[in-house]
Amino acid sequence: MGKEGKCISEALDLFSQSIEKPDAGDRGEESSSEEDDIEAQIRKEVEGLKPGSAKALQFQAIRLDIPCVSFVRFDKSIDPEKLVHQICVDAHANPEKKRSRYIQRMTPVRSIRKTLSVDLEVFAGEILKPHFHSGGDPKKFAIRTAIRSNAKFDRDSVIKTVASVVGPGHSVDLKNYDLIILVDIIKNVIGMSVAGSDYEKLKRYNIAELYKPATGSQDVESRQSTE
Repeated sequence: MGKEGKCISEALDLFSQSIEKPDAGDRGEESSSEEDDIEAQIRKEVEGLKPGSAKALQFQAIRLDIPCVSFVRFDKSIDPEKLVHQICVDAHANPEKKRSRYIQRMTPVRSIRKTLSVDLEVFAGEILKPHFHSGGDPKKFAIRTAIRSNAKFDRDSVIKTVASVVGPGHSVDLKNYDLIILVDIIKNVIGMSVAGSDYEKLKRYNIAELYKPATGSQDVESRQSTE
């Protein structure tokens, strides 16, 4: 088994072990038809998965045609933001208890859309509403974008659009933020999520750095299932 295969196997084991903890975070929300569409498209690229299985899987590994990037699809009952955060908190607190060798950065994705048809303002509004538009004190925020193999979007325009959706009352603070908005674009798919003020302390969810870096690691994308 190559390093990417070992990384996927390792990630599935890590997620499965971590979800057994009581604070891993349950979540049950309705899926969007567009997300269902995207997942059907992604599943065509899956290697080694057997379609038609009657047993629902908590996690499914999706192989993408992008070097060193893997995609892990979560069951809709599992909150990817909470689970990845908890794994990194545990790694930060117990760096000597290394639980992975091949995984590098883990990026939780709350929801995905197709880049060709997405209305970025509407999409951002859905993701940001519980954090910025549901009352409470004003928040300081930052935005981090990562774009791979996509010519439609550029970093500056994405940041400008997402920042406008955050709305009045909140302020930009790149160093001392309360929340950081993560926008990831890979090929024809865009994903978005929100992380807390400890994102930098947790090495931007780079578990390899939290455990003292190991060679031969790769990125892992994780997100909620929409089935």
